[in-house]
Amino acid sequence: MMTKKDYQELLLALLEPLRNRFSKGSARIELDGAGTTYSQSVIEFESFARPLWGLVPFWIGGGRDPFFEEHYISGLANGSDPESPEYWGECEESDQRFVEMAPIAFALIAVPEILWAPLSERAKDNLSAWLYKINEHEMPKCNWYFFRIIVNTALKRLGRKYSAKRIEEDAAFIESCYIGGGWYKDGVSGRTDYYSAFAMHFYPMLLAAFAGINQESARERALLFAEDYIYWFADSGEAIPYGRSLTYRFAQIAFWSALSLISDEDIGTVKGIIERNIEYWLGRSIFDSGILSIGYGYPNLTMAERYNGPGSPYWSLKAFMFLALPDEHPFWSCEAVPLPSLDGLKNELGRRLIQHRGWDTTLYEVGMLGMKSLGHFTEKYDKFAYSSSSPFSVSHTDETIEESAPDSMLSFVVNGTVFVRKGSKDFSICGNKVFSHWSPLPEVDVETTIEIMEDCHIRTHRIRSGVECIAYDSGFSREEAEGFADRNHAEVISSGIHSSVECICGEGEGTVISADPNTNLLWRRSAIPSIRYFVRKGEIVISTKVRLWKE
Repeated sequence: MMTKKDYQELLLALLEPLRNRFSKGSARIELDGAGTTYSQSVIEFESFARPLWGLVPFWIGGGRDPFFEEHYISGLANGSDPESPEYWGECEESDQRFVEMAPIAFALIAVPEILWAPLSERAKDNLSAWLYKINEHEMPKCNWYFFRIIVNTALKRLGRKYSAKRIEEDAAFIESCYIGGGWYKDGVSGRTDYYSAFAMHFYPMLLAAFAGINQESARERALLFAEDYIYWFADSGEAIPYGRSLTYRFAQIAFWSALSLISDEDIGTVKGIIERNIEYWLGRSIFDSGILSIGYGYPNLTMAERYNGPGSPYWSLKAFMFLALPDEHPFWSCEAVPLPSLDGLKNELGRRLIQHRGWDTTLYEVGMLGMKSLGHFTEKYDKFAYSSSSPFSVSHTDETIEESAPDSMLSFVVNGTVFVRKGSKDFSICGNKVFSHWSPLPEVDVETTIEIMEDCHIRTHRIRSGVECIAYDSGFSREEAEGFADRNHAEVISSGIHSSVECICGEGEGTVISADPNTNLLWRRSAIPSIRYFVRKGEIVISTKVRLWKE
C-alpha cells in the first residue's frame, strides 16, 4: 500500500524532467516533439499549464515544492503581460488556449494563497483580463464549455470582472448534455467515451468540492455513472482502450480520483482501481527521455490526434486529484480492495455491451460514429470489439491488409483498397446480441449480428455485394509471437493469452495477418488472426467464431 508521501514523490518524479525546460520568463515549457494544428507558442503554453492538474491537488493536500511555486508565479505574471516577450497572445475562436485556461483557473479557485496572493496588483490585473478573453469568443459545443464556467467561477471568487451570463448559458448547455443513467454525452458529437469520465463528470466534481457548486447533483450523478464505468476496468488495473485522447493514459482514473473528493462510499474499491491502474501504466514504456510521450503503450505518433502536442499527455495528471485529500481522510488508511463481483454482461445506454470476465473486459460497439476528422476515428470508435487485454490497432494506409491492421473488423478488399465499417445506418441491442447495418462502400451492404457468449462471440454477416472481392473477418490483436492457421481456423498466442477465429459458415480459410509495425496501441509488432472469405456477387452469409482466452 503506497502512502500519501509515496504518491507525492511519484508526482514530482513525473514532473522532474520539466524542471530544466521552463522558458526564461517561466511562462512556457519547451518540449521537443510533434506539431499540432495550433502554433508552437501555444504548444509551449499547453506544456506549462497542464502540469497544474497534478500540482494543484499536491499543493491542496499539503505538498510543497518551492521551485514549481516560484516558476508558476513568475509564469502567470509574464504570460499574461501583453508587454512581455512571453505573452500568451490574443485569443481566437475555438482557441486551444481556452483549454489550458482551465487548470490555471482551477488553481486560482483551489490554491489562491500559492499562485494568486504573491502576484503584484499589475500582474493580477493582467491575468484577470487575459482569462476574461474566454468570454469574448465562441468555442466547440462540447466539454469545452466547462473551461469557461471554471474561468468565470475563478474570476468571480477573486472579485474580478466575470460573466454571469456566460456561466448561466454554459451551465444550461452542459445540462442538455446529460442523457440519464449517470451519463453525459460530449456535446453535439453525441459521443460517450472517456470524456464522459475525465471531463463531463470530472469538472462538476471539482466545482462541487472546491467551489460548493451543485454538490448533491454532482455526487448523485457520479455515483450512478460509477456503476457503469467500473466495467471499463479489468481486475489487474488496465482499462479498455477506446475512443480518442488515449494518449492521456492514466486520466482513465481521473473520475475515480475526483470522486474521492466528494464521496467516501466504497472508498476501498475506488482506491484499488486507482492504485492498480497507476501500477499498470508505470509498467509500460510511456516515457521518452523522461517526458511523457505521445502514444499509448509506447511512444507512437501513428495513433495520435491532430491536437496532440508534446505537452498534451500531461492531461493525465488529473489522475492525481486524490492528493488533495487531507491526511486524515480514510482513503489513506483503508485497504485497496479488488473489484467487486460484476455481472458478466452490461448494457450501457442501449449503445454498447460490455463483457467483464475479470482478467479482461471487452466493449462491443454498434458503430454510430459522428465526427471523423481528428485522427483514426474509424479505428477508435467503429471496430466490433475493444479489449482491455488486447488493445486495438490503427491503420497506416488502406492499401494492403497488413497496413490496414484491421483487428476486430470485417474488411473488404476491392481493387486494391481495404474498406471497413465507418458508422452504421442502423443498430439495435437485444439481450446478448448486437446488430448493425452498415455499408463500407456503395456496392456492398452488410447486416452484422454479434452474439456474445461466455467464452467467445459469434459474428454473422449477411452481405449483399455488387462485386466479387475478398473479405477478412479478424479477431483481436496480440503481440507478434506464436501463430498458426489452417483450413478454417487461425490463432495467435502471446503471454499466455490466445486470440483465435474459426469459420463456421461460408467459404473461408484461416490466416494470420502480420500487421505493420507501430499500428497496435500496446505492442510495436502485432499479429491478427483472421478468416479470409471469398465474397460472390449477390447475397451470402458468413459466420465467424471469435475467441479470446487465458491459459
